[in-house]
Amino acid sequence: MTAITDTLCAIERRAEHAIVQELRLMTQEILTMRTQLTLEDRAHADALLLKLSHLESCQRVEPVAPSALSHSFGPAGSGFLPLSLDTLEPLQPSAYLVHIYGHEVGDLERVELTESLAAAVQLARQRLGEQPRDVSQVTRDVGSGQTSFLTSDGLVLVGILPCEPCMPEVDARIAEACASVATGDLTALVRLFVAPARKQTEQLAA
Repeated sequence: MTAITDTLCAIERRAEHAIVQELRLMTQEILTMRTQLTLEDRAHADALLLKLSHLESCQRVEPVAPSALSHSFGPAGSGFLPLSLDTLEPLQPSAYLVHIYGHEVGDLERVELTESLAAAVQLARQRLGEQPRDVSQVTRDVGSGQTSFLTSDGLVLVGILPCEPCMPEVDARIAEACASVATGDLTALVRLFVAPARKQTEQLAA
């Protein structure tokens, strides 16, 4: 593994037991080095940023104003803290993906990860300022939460989609293959996805 990969792996291990302040320092450290990473390391860094944001949100506790408690409910002597339903707010996404499309035919050019909706909108505004075509409408899908910026003929220029980190349990073979990719060797990764020539021939014959 490269020095950068070692650093990212070390941050990931420390993050499991880190407090909020430490998680924020780790996030800042990754953001500082992100622009200098290779594509493989940048993908690892983006996934780690999502994980750090998720770990931080799990530790975040929002205080309840005393005035809200006066309108709360709860059985006397139940041992539970009374809580007003008015104080409950929907959970906010921990990250946003900004999909940037070409202005000519609408092909996806790139995807950027941001930590807040405000940062996503700022990035969208910067990108749209570089576009030769103007935005005529802004829409929001209630189901997915995606916000889209479109031209007068319905072409999507930028889309902002809320997302949450996905942390599946990684198979040992995949972990080994990814470690090899970091060194420039794709052999193990190819074996995981590309069927051997003999097997392909048998499938065609069947």
